Amino acid sequence: MLIIRGVEVTQGIQYYRADQHLTDPADRGPDNSLQLVANKAAWVRVYVESDSPGTIPNVTGTMNVDYGFLNTRAGQPGVMLSPVPPGQATAQFNPDYTMTRGAISQTLNFIIPPARMYGPLSLNIAVTGGNAGETATRIVSIWPALHQTLKLRGIMIGYNGPDPANPANNLTVPAPGLADLQNTAAWALRVMPVDANGLFEVASTITRNVPLTGTATNGGCASGWIALNSAIATTKAADGNHPGYLYYGLIAAGFPNQSNNGGCESSGVSSGFNGGQIPMAHEIGHACGRAHAPCGGVGTSADPNYPAYEPYDTPGARVASIGEFGLDITNGAVPTPTTGRDYMSYCGPGWISIYGHTALINNEALNPEYVALRRPWWHDYVRYDPWWWLHYKPDPPPYWIDPETIREFPPQMQKVITVIGVLHADERIEVLSVTRSEVVSTELKGRVTDLKAVLHGARSTELAAGAVVELPSHGGCGCKPCGDGPQRPALFQAFIADVAVGTALTISRGELTLWKRAAPKGKLTVSTPKLKQAGNSTLEVSWSASDAGATREAWIRVSADEGKTWRAAATGLEGKRAQLDVGHLPVGKLLMEVVVHDGFRSSVSKPVAFENPGAPPVPAILHPHEGRSLVEGETLYLWGSVAVQPGQNPDAFDYVWMLDGKPAGEGLHVFGTVPAAGKHRCELIVRSGSEQRLRSCTVQFTSVPSQHGKE
Repeated sequence: MLIIRGVEVTQGIQYYRADQHLTDPADRGPDNSLQLVANKAAWVRVYVESDSPGTIPNVTGTMNVDYGFLNTRAGQPGVMLSPVPPGQATAQFNPDYTMTRGAISQTLNFIIPPARMYGPLSLNIAVTGGNAGETATRIVSIWPALHQTLKLRGIMIGYNGPDPANPANNLTVPAPGLADLQNTAAWALRVMPVDANGLFEVASTITRNVPLTGTATNGGCASGWIALNSAIATTKAADGNHPGYLYYGLIAAGFPNQSNNGGCESSGVSSGFNGGQIPMAHEIGHACGRAHAPCGGVGTSADPNYPAYEPYDTPGARVASIGEFGLDITNGAVPTPTTGRDYMSYCGPGWISIYGHTALINNEALNPEYVALRRPWWHDYVRYDPWWWLHYKPDPPPYWIDPETIREFPPQMQKVITVIGVLHADERIEVLSVTRSEVVSTELKGRVTDLKAVLHGARSTELAAGAVVELPSHGGCGCKPCGDGPQRPALFQAFIADVAVGTALTISRGELTLWKRAAPKGKLTVSTPKLKQAGNSTLEVSWSASDAGATREAWIRVSADEGKTWRAAATGLEGKRAQLDVGHLPVGKLLMEVVVHDGFRSSVSKPVAFENPGAPPVPAILHPHEGRSLVEGETLYLWGSVAVQPGQNPDAFDYVWMLDGKPAGEGLHVFGTVPAAGKHRCELIVRSGSEQRLRSCTVQFTSVPSQHGKE
């Protein structure tokens, strides 16, 4: 007789009959107990078996997905799904667990699209097979009510300086763009428990003139990377240090790198190369609070709490097994706990682990919120109002009920002095940046040291002070060994209340002053900036500043709320002129200002109004990847992404897919079938509401016969 042994619902990794392979009961969990998230596709693996000797061929079926009783969408029509190619499976008697779990072809599979993964859902599965048309059913309830979003504020890093391979020549490498930021984030969106659609913005574009140098030890970061992250940390302060965003320095692929790092994270700011998808996910993992997983040359930076998933791992010889069978939602590939390694280690092949998935659930860096849950109406009435039965809701409401909604006030900006620098192994303090600005939050993720940063007034009186916070660095070494040793140098940062200009800044330990900078003479001023449109996409900003010899850096900032809050538009400027991509700015009526710094003071210009009409969203294709191979006849996931300007509504545009010149579907997520063997071209088109073609991007991929294997 045909039976459904069980159902696994997964978005990357999931428990299913864990007692069949994990020997330590402490490592096991109930079926489907790893949290699913909203707005991300999920595969449903239906394990069909025969309960008597023999096989039942050609098992197929359907799955109806309905919104649950407590879902805010309850009552809306459900959707009937057919199994993905090949659309059938063979039910075996007492099949081998590992073989069945490790091959997607051994199960009947369905895909729930991202838009349907929203709140409590009921999955009604019916299968049929064999010559006698045997049937079996199963109902499974899932709760993808947790919504998490990856929000990246990119700092685009270019290079203009000596060529390390030939110092007599100058090397110019343009900074990446918004499409590059999205493409580099594709693997992170695939493996992390987050919305399939990330939020991508540009905070600044920086051009550096020194290569990345140094040797990282103990899983840390080389000196050149720490210096780069200090510039990113400065941009984060210029941007207002807004919570909810991850600040990532996307480095041009041709940027010279003479270090043994492939990426670096410094407790809140990260950096990595354009196209480095797994390194980005690794550094984002650090930004979410994860330490290195224990495999490879991570030294003592390994997370001591990472479990040993027996029988794949042992406490005495850690290999950072992922612990369960994973699943790649783009192609159905199954990473196994035998060979799969947590991507926070230096071993591969990398995937997300049970431990890593759990660490990212309800992680504040990913903006967690619960959606689609309807509270029973009697719950609040009975608990808070015993006289609920006397209430009624006329329209308009009676005079004693105030219908005015609670206003949302903008975040309160705090005026601060930001000191950023490097703590060296010999306890030497190197200050790289001193700026004054306004920030939303003065929270710093790191280790509070015994050092204190102080603003002094006349006669060395203490006007204000702040703790010096060490921002531990976590590097990604790639295939180069990192070795062991102390984590120095390390980035540090301090916020001091900007209560006055002051006469000096110091950093001290107790009575011992380790660093001091006196206020320079003269007056620092900056003129009202001049704006000039240079084409449809470029805005030229120019200004002048007094005390030019001492002016070390300038920022351009923008406000979309009449000056209540400010965000960075450009940082690290050394001249008196800059060009901005208007597509990186918010839409609508803006104010723009220039801030100049002399290493002690900062001067802010008078703001200038600018009307930004907005530009079409920047599209990117997250799957399939350029030049990759897919298997003909299997599931084709066309996964797109768009980066819109702050204040712009992505739903105001239409997104259309073309495959080999023919329509393939609409929306950012389309599921189909991989075409016949050969080379193919898919295109994602952004259109206006009137069907005007605005922007597009393309990817070429190759389809191979099934006997050649998967990508």
